[in-house]
Amino acid sequence: MGTKATYKHPYTRGFLKYYDNVSLGEGGECLQVVCPITIYDDFTGVAVDATNDWVKSIVNSSTFAPVAGEHGGIARITTGAADDDDMEVSTSLCFKASAGIGMETRIATGDIANTAMNIGFTDAVTEAADLLAFTFATTVLTNTADDAALFFTDKDATTNLLRFAASKATTASAITTGTLPVDGAFHVYRVEIDSSGNIAAYYDGALFASVSAGITITDPLCAYIGLINREAFANTLDVDYIRVWSLSR
Repeated sequence: MGTKATYKHPYTRGFLKYYDNVSLGEGGECLQVVCPITIYDDFTGVAVDATNDWVKSIVNSSTFAPVAGEHGGIARITTGAADDDDMEVSTSLCFKASAGIGMETRIATGDIANTAMNIGFTDAVTEAADLLAFTFATTVLTNTADDAALFFTDKDATTNLLRFAASKATTASAITTGTLPVDGAFHVYRVEIDSSGNIAAYYDGALFASVSAGITITDPLCAYIGLINREAFANTLDVDYIRVWSLSR
C-alpha cells in the first residue's frame, strides 16, 4: 500500500494514514495528513486573489500574477524597475506560533545576484516602501520586523549567500549560512515553529537551521515572501506553490 506513516491528528485525536504520492487508500483515494487550519495555493487560477487570499504590497510597477502556459501553475513576483523597488506577498496575520505552525513554498529566483529576498513568517503583512522584513548589508542584519523567522539573501551583503535567522522582540538569533540558490532552479523552503517557539528551517528537505525559543509565540504572524531590487532593472521570483498550516486551533 505504500504507507509512509501513521499520524495522530492533534485536533480530532483520530489517526490518519499518510501514503506516498502514487499509492491509494482502501477506497481508491489518495490520503494526505490534514491539519485543522491550512492554506494552500498552487496558482492555477486566471489571477492571484489579492482581495480575499493574499496581501500584496505594490511599489511602483511591481506585480504578482500567474505565468501563462506553465504546467501546474506558477505565480511570478516582478519588482518595479528602480533600485530598491520591492514586492511583498503575505497571508493575513492569522497564525500564532503557540498553536504550532509551518510554511512551505517552492521558488525559483530570476536574478539572485542583484536582489534580496525573504521567505518565512513575520509579524507584519508589509513593511515600508523599499524595505523587507530582513535585509543584510555588508555583514549586518537589519530586522525591520520585531518577530520573524526567515530565509533571506541580499546582494548588499559582502558575500551574498542563503541565510536564515529569527528575531524575537527585535533581538535576532545567530545567522545560519548556506550555498546561494541557482537562478531558474526551483528549491523548497520550509519553516516549522512549535508551540514553544522553537524553529526548524528546511531547504530542499534537509535541515538548514534550528533556533530555540526564537519567536514570540503569542504574536500574530503571517506567511511572507518578499523581493527587492538591488539594481535599476525589474527582477522576478517564481512561486510554484505556498502551503501554510497550524497544528491546532
